[in-house]
Amino acid sequence: MLDHAVIAVRDLDIAIKDYHDLGFTVIRGGVHANRATHNALIAFADGTYLELLAGTGESPLPDLIDFSMLLQTGEGLVGFALRSDDLDADATRLKAHGVAVGEVIPGERRREDGTVIRWKLAQLAEGFAPFLIQDITPREWRVPADAMVTMHPNGAVGMRGVGIAVREMAVIKARYVTLLGISPQLISQNRIAIGNVILHQLFEGETSELQETLYAIHLIMEQPEHGRFPLERTHGVRFQQVALSDSL
Repeated sequence: MLDHAVIAVRDLDIAIKDYHDLGFTVIRGGVHANRATHNALIAFADGTYLELLAGTGESPLPDLIDFSMLLQTGEGLVGFALRSDDLDADATRLKAHGVAVGEVIPGERRREDGTVIRWKLAQLAEGFAPFLIQDITPREWRVPADAMVTMHPNGAVGMRGVGIAVREMAVIKARYVTLLGISPQLISQNRIAIGNVILHQLFEGETSELQETLYAIHLIMEQPEHGRFPLERTHGVRFQQVALSDSL
Protein backbone atom coordinates (compact mmCIF):
# COMPACT_ATOMS: atom_id res chain seq x y z
CA MET A 1 0.00 0.00 0.00
CA LEU A 2 1.30 3.44 -0.93
CA ASP A 3 2.33 5.48 2.11
CA HIS A 4 3.84 8.65 0.68
CA ALA A 5 5.92 10.16 -2.11
CA VAL A 6 9.08 12.20 -1.55
CA ILE A 7 9.73 15.47 -3.40
CA ALA A 8 13.19 17.02 -3.13
CA VAL A 9 13.26 20.83 -2.96
CA ARG A 10 16.10 23.30 -2.50
CA ASP A 11 14.35 25.67 -0.11
CA LEU A 12 11.55 24.39 2.09
CA ASP A 13 9.96 27.80 2.71
CA ILE A 14 9.76 28.55 -1.01
CA ALA A 15 8.33 25.11 -1.77
CA ILE A 16 5.71 25.49 0.96
CA LYS A 17 4.59 28.80 -0.55
CA ASP A 18 4.54 27.42 -4.10
CA TYR A 19 2.44 24.40 -3.16
CA HIS A 20 0.14 26.56 -1.05
CA ASP A 21 -0.35 28.84 -4.07
CA LEU A 22 -1.21 25.74 -6.14
CA GLY A 23 -4.12 25.09 -3.79
CA PHE A 24 -2.65 22.55 -1.39
CA THR A 25 -2.86 22.66 2.39
CA VAL A 26 0.76 22.36 3.56
CA ILE A 27 1.94 21.78 7.13
CA ARG A 28 5.45 21.67 8.53
CA GLY A 29 6.64 18.20 9.45
CA GLY A 30 9.80 18.73 11.48
CA VAL A 31 13.52 17.96 11.51
CA HIS A 32 14.91 14.46 11.01
CA ALA A 33 17.04 12.92 13.74
CA ASN A 34 20.40 13.48 12.02
CA ARG A 35 19.58 17.22 11.69
CA ALA A 36 20.53 17.39 7.99
CA THR A 37 17.00 17.44 6.53
CA HIS A 38 13.56 18.78 7.38
CA ASN A 39 10.21 18.44 5.71
CA ALA A 40 6.68 19.66 5.13
CA LEU A 41 3.65 17.50 4.43
CA ILE A 42 0.65 17.56 2.10
CA ALA A 43 -1.73 14.99 3.58
CA PHE A 44 -4.73 13.56 1.75
CA ALA A 45 -8.05 12.13 2.86
CA ASP A 46 -7.08 8.66 1.59
CA GLY A 47 -4.19 8.46 4.10
CA THR A 48 -1.36 9.10 1.64
CA TYR A 49 0.77 12.22 1.61
CA LEU A 50 3.44 14.17 -0.24
CA GLU A 51 6.66 14.94 1.61
CA LEU A 52 8.55 18.10 0.65
CA LEU A 53 12.15 17.37 1.69
CA ALA A 54 14.98 19.91 1.95
CA GLY A 55 18.36 20.28 3.59
CA THR A 56 18.72 22.28 6.79
CA GLY A 57 22.29 23.36 6.10
CA GLU A 58 23.57 21.40 9.10
CA SER A 59 26.07 18.55 8.87
CA PRO A 60 24.47 15.14 9.41
CA LEU A 61 25.00 13.52 12.79
CA PRO A 62 26.80 10.15 12.55
CA ASP A 63 25.18 6.72 12.80
CA LEU A 64 21.71 7.98 11.88
CA ILE A 65 19.87 7.53 8.61
CA ASP A 66 20.67 10.38 6.23
CA PHE A 67 17.92 11.44 3.82
CA SER A 68 20.09 14.18 2.31
CA MET A 69 21.25 11.67 -0.31
CA LEU A 70 17.82 12.14 -1.87
CA LEU A 71 18.68 15.78 -2.56
CA GLN A 72 21.80 15.07 -4.61
CA THR A 73 20.03 14.86 -7.99
CA GLY A 74 18.20 18.18 -7.63
CA GLU A 75 14.53 18.97 -7.28
CA GLY A 76 11.72 16.62 -8.22
CA LEU A 77 10.17 13.28 -7.37
CA VAL A 78 12.94 11.22 -5.76
CA GLY A 79 11.29 8.37 -3.86
CA PHE A 80 8.18 6.76 -2.47
CA ALA A 81 7.31 4.62 0.51
CA LEU A 82 5.18 1.51 0.78
CA ARG A 83 3.45 1.01 4.11
CA SER A 84 4.09 -2.17 6.06
CA ASP A 85 2.34 -3.47 9.17
CA ASP A 86 5.12 -6.01 9.83
CA LEU A 87 8.36 -4.83 8.27
CA ASP A 88 10.52 -7.68 9.54
CA ALA A 89 8.16 -10.29 8.11
CA ASP A 90 7.85 -8.42 4.80
CA ALA A 91 11.64 -8.12 4.51
CA THR A 92 12.04 -11.85 5.15
CA ARG A 93 9.37 -12.69 2.56
CA LEU A 94 10.89 -10.46 -0.10
CA LYS A 95 14.39 -11.79 0.46
CA ALA A 96 13.03 -15.32 0.03
CA HIS A 97 11.72 -14.22 -3.38
CA GLY A 98 15.07 -12.78 -4.42
CA VAL A 99 14.32 -9.10 -3.79
CA ALA A 100 17.29 -7.10 -2.50
CA VAL A 101 16.20 -5.67 0.86
CA GLY A 102 18.44 -3.55 3.04
CA GLU A 103 18.79 -3.72 6.79
CA VAL A 104 15.75 -2.65 8.83
CA ILE A 105 16.80 0.63 10.43
CA PRO A 106 15.10 3.10 12.79
CA GLY A 107 14.14 6.66 11.86
CA GLU A 108 12.63 9.62 13.63
CA ARG A 109 11.86 13.32 13.38
CA ARG A 110 10.83 15.95 15.87
CA ARG A 111 7.74 18.03 15.13
CA GLU A 112 7.65 21.74 15.92
CA ASP A 113 5.45 20.98 18.94
CA GLY A 114 8.23 18.79 20.34
CA THR A 115 6.58 15.44 19.58
CA VAL A 116 9.12 12.81 18.49
CA ILE A 117 7.81 10.52 15.76
CA ARG A 118 9.47 7.13 15.31
CA TRP A 119 9.34 4.54 12.56
CA LYS A 120 11.53 1.90 10.96
CA LEU A 121 12.28 1.42 7.29
CA ALA A 122 14.08 -0.78 4.82
CA GLN A 123 15.50 0.30 1.49
CA LEU A 124 15.10 -1.82 -1.62
CA ALA A 125 18.14 -2.20 -3.89
CA GLU A 126 19.93 0.41 -1.75
CA GLY A 127 17.54 3.15 -2.80
CA PHE A 128 14.35 4.95 -1.87
CA ALA A 129 12.28 4.14 -4.95
CA PRO A 130 10.61 2.46 -3.27
CA PHE A 131 11.33 1.81 0.40
CA LEU A 132 9.25 0.13 3.11
CA ILE A 133 8.10 1.92 6.25
CA GLN A 134 6.37 0.85 9.47
CA ASP A 135 5.24 3.18 12.23
CA ILE A 136 6.46 2.67 15.79
CA THR A 137 4.65 5.65 17.29
CA PRO A 138 0.95 6.04 16.35
CA ARG A 139 0.55 6.59 12.62
CA GLU A 140 -1.57 9.72 13.11
CA TRP A 141 1.44 11.39 14.71
CA ARG A 142 3.32 11.02 11.42
CA VAL A 143 0.40 11.23 8.99
CA PRO A 144 -2.19 13.82 10.08
CA ALA A 145 -5.80 12.81 9.50
CA ASP A 146 -7.49 16.05 10.63
CA ALA A 147 -9.99 17.20 7.99
CA MET A 148 -8.63 20.74 8.25
CA VAL A 149 -5.29 19.37 7.04
CA THR A 150 -6.48 16.85 4.45
CA MET A 151 -8.88 19.22 2.67
CA HIS A 152 -7.32 21.16 -0.21
CA PRO A 153 -8.79 24.20 -2.00
CA ASN A 154 -7.72 22.74 -5.37
CA GLY A 155 -9.86 19.64 -4.83
CA ALA A 156 -7.06 17.08 -4.39
CA VAL A 157 -8.30 14.08 -2.42
CA GLY A 158 -5.54 11.49 -2.70
CA MET A 159 -2.93 9.69 -4.75
CA ARG A 160 -3.92 7.03 -7.28
CA GLY A 161 -0.28 6.04 -7.41
CA VAL A 162 3.27 6.75 -8.52
CA GLY A 163 4.13 6.57 -12.21
CA ILE A 164 7.39 4.90 -13.24
CA ALA A 165 8.81 4.98 -16.76
CA VAL A 166 10.44 1.64 -17.62
CA ARG A 167 12.47 0.17 -20.47
CA GLU A 168 12.06 -3.55 -19.73
CA MET A 169 8.37 -3.79 -18.88
CA ALA A 170 8.33 -7.55 -18.27
CA VAL A 171 11.27 -7.44 -15.83
CA ILE A 172 10.05 -4.46 -13.82
CA LYS A 173 6.46 -5.71 -13.82
CA ALA A 174 7.56 -9.05 -12.35
CA ARG A 175 9.52 -7.27 -9.62
CA TYR A 176 6.55 -5.15 -8.51
CA VAL A 177 4.17 -8.12 -8.65
CA THR A 178 6.53 -9.91 -6.23
CA LEU A 179 6.95 -6.80 -4.11
CA LEU A 180 3.26 -5.94 -3.80
CA GLY A 181 1.66 -9.36 -4.19
CA ILE A 182 -0.91 -7.87 -6.58
CA SER A 183 -1.79 -8.93 -10.13
CA PRO A 184 -1.13 -6.34 -12.86
CA GLN A 185 -3.97 -4.48 -14.55
CA LEU A 186 -3.70 -3.25 -18.13
CA ILE A 187 -4.63 0.43 -18.33
CA SER A 188 -3.65 1.12 -21.94
CA GLN A 189 -1.30 -0.24 -24.60
CA ASN A 190 1.76 1.10 -22.81
CA ARG A 191 0.61 1.39 -19.17
CA ILE A 192 0.14 -1.23 -16.47
CA ALA A 193 -1.03 -0.69 -12.89
CA ILE A 194 0.15 -2.92 -10.05
CA GLY A 195 -1.69 -1.57 -7.06
CA ASN A 196 -0.47 2.00 -6.55
CA VAL A 197 2.44 1.60 -8.98
CA ILE A 198 1.75 2.61 -12.59
CA LEU A 199 4.36 1.43 -15.10
CA HIS A 200 4.75 3.43 -18.32
CA GLN A 201 6.60 1.75 -21.20
CA LEU A 202 9.42 3.83 -22.64
CA PHE A 203 9.80 3.49 -26.40
CA GLU A 204 12.85 3.91 -28.62
CA GLY A 205 13.95 7.55 -28.62
CA GLU A 206 12.34 8.46 -25.29
CA THR A 207 14.92 9.88 -22.93
CA SER A 208 16.17 7.83 -19.99
CA GLU A 209 19.34 5.86 -19.52
CA LEU A 210 17.87 4.03 -16.53
CA GLN A 211 15.80 0.86 -16.55
CA GLU A 212 13.19 2.60 -14.42
CA THR A 213 12.67 6.28 -13.68
CA LEU A 214 10.20 7.97 -11.36
CA TYR A 215 7.93 9.75 -13.79
CA ALA A 216 4.81 11.25 -12.20
CA ILE A 217 2.38 11.36 -9.31
CA HIS A 218 -1.14 10.32 -10.28
CA LEU A 219 -3.26 12.69 -8.22
CA ILE A 220 -6.97 12.14 -7.60
CA MET A 221 -8.87 15.40 -8.11
CA GLU A 222 -12.50 16.34 -7.63
CA GLN A 223 -12.29 18.28 -10.90
CA PRO A 224 -9.14 17.87 -13.05
CA GLU A 225 -8.00 21.03 -14.78
CA HIS A 226 -5.46 21.23 -17.59
CA GLY A 227 -2.35 23.28 -16.78
CA ARG A 228 -3.10 23.45 -13.07
CA PHE A 229 0.33 22.23 -11.96
CA PRO A 230 3.17 23.80 -14.01
CA LEU A 231 6.58 22.20 -13.45
CA GLU A 232 8.20 25.46 -12.36
CA ARG A 233 5.75 25.68 -9.45
CA THR A 234 5.80 21.98 -8.51
CA HIS A 235 9.61 21.97 -8.33
CA GLY A 236 9.90 19.54 -11.22
CA VAL A 237 7.13 17.10 -10.30
CA ARG A 238 4.69 15.93 -12.99
CA PHE A 239 1.15 15.58 -11.68
CA GLN A 240 -1.18 13.49 -13.80
CA GLN A 241 -4.70 14.26 -12.68
CA VAL A 242 -7.29 11.51 -12.26
CA ALA A 243 -10.95 12.43 -11.81
CA LEU A 244 -12.40 11.26 -8.51
CA SER A 245 -15.30 9.67 -10.40
CA ASP A 246 -12.83 7.55 -12.41
CA SER A 247 -10.98 6.31 -9.32
CA LEU A 248 -13.99 4.88 -7.47
